[in-house]
Amino acid sequence: MHIAVVGLGPAGSLLAHRAVHRGWTVDGYDPACGGTDIDPSLPSWRSTWGLPVAALPDWARDVIPFAGLCEDLRAYTPALHRLDYGRYGVIDRSALRSRLSPGIRLHRQRVDTLTARALGVDAVIDCRGVIDRPGSIRQVAYGLFLPVDIARDAGISPGVFMDWRPAPGASDDGADPGFLYVQSTGDSVLVEETVLATRTPTRELLPTLKARLHARLGPVAESAIGSETVHFPIDRRRRPWYLGADEHGTATFGAAGGLTHPATGYSVAAAAAAADTALDQLVEGVAHRGRWSAALAWRLRLLGSELIVRAGDGDVLPRFFDAFFRLPPGLQRGYLDGQNAAPVAAAMVSLAAFPRQALPFLRPLPTALRYTLKPR
Repeated sequence: MHIAVVGLGPAGSLLAHRAVHRGWTVDGYDPACGGTDIDPSLPSWRSTWGLPVAALPDWARDVIPFAGLCEDLRAYTPALHRLDYGRYGVIDRSALRSRLSPGIRLHRQRVDTLTARALGVDAVIDCRGVIDRPGSIRQVAYGLFLPVDIARDAGISPGVFMDWRPAPGASDDGADPGFLYVQSTGDSVLVEETVLATRTPTRELLPTLKARLHARLGPVAESAIGSETVHFPIDRRRRPWYLGADEHGTATFGAAGGLTHPATGYSVAAAAAAADTALDQLVEGVAHRGRWSAALAWRLRLLGSELIVRAGDGDVLPRFFDAFFRLPPGLQRGYLDGQNAAPVAAAMVSLAAFPRQALPFLRPLPTALRYTLKPR
């Protein structure tokens, strides 16, 4: 089998790596490839990715290296929740690129015609991501990297999945509610102010997030050794990944295929977990049951994203996540990970049982669930 992978972010590179592992011939295309035209390398990835290690398939746990690992993952709503997700890791991007690149025939060029015939291959996988457009639901974040010793002396402890306690003055800024995310990157501590899901344009929201983070950190912010800006759509895809290849021999994967979780923004673990299935589909075709379940899981999570956007300001979202983190750990993980609709629906049905007066923005959920689950 000879395939072309167009777009070599983490998802495309993981997919290409698994194809090489099968003995396939793999051409990888990305104009952002480093190195030289004669000796290209995988692109440098700028974003910081963290994930629960247990969400990865066995092969990926051996391949994906971590710069920082946390054994005690916590959330504040403001009540303290100790999350039973297992170890949480921040990926070592440079080491991962080195592990994924062997065997991929890299091309530092743009591809405009994504068909198997045009590229002289058996199949093409589009991994170019998606474009953030007006009206998209997006995740926006601003973070600072602090020296480990300064973070420790300031009482900033990694392992914070979500801290919904408001930043000083945040209740008066009129912007979307957000949370603090704190993780070790090995040689630094990332402290990031995040809005989970919003339709507010990024350029309007970033100054507010920066102000909130500086208000939280105070003088410690001046010791930052780097910063990070995050913004990407979480409700968009080019074509569902679970449909396999079209009549032109072209499939999609990663964010282009809808593997960004519509309600959390997580994507790397999902790409690793789906890589072998996506490659199997190129050879064996698409299993109807798996396609239906993955489609429904995406629609249910998209519904969750829409409800988060509608939640508004104040303490509504902290109350919602307080309810979510009180669900049995298996229900939480079922909503956060995987392409199976059943655990996603089970978690949402459990949340729908909470009193409407406590979580008023969930009032449409039972009706919306019935509509979403209706066969059509």
